[in-house]
Amino acid sequence: MYIFKGDVVRTRSGETGEITATWGVARAHAELRQDSDGRAVPIFQTEIVEVIRRGEPAKSKGRRHKA
Repeated sequence: MYIFKGDVVRTRSGETGEITATWGVARAHAELRQDSDGRAVPIFQTEIVEVIRRGEPAKSKGRRHKA
């Protein structure tokens, strides 16, 4: 499962929150800002069971060549 910054997710333990950062290749990690108390805690991405809502897509910065 792919996790992106800004996604709202649910973990195995039932906690929900927003992903504020992701890192790692072989053992992917994420930083979860919990809805319950606002703390940011690091978690393994394997602990995430579902994506509740995707974050906003990135806006184009106008660098594409216009034909």
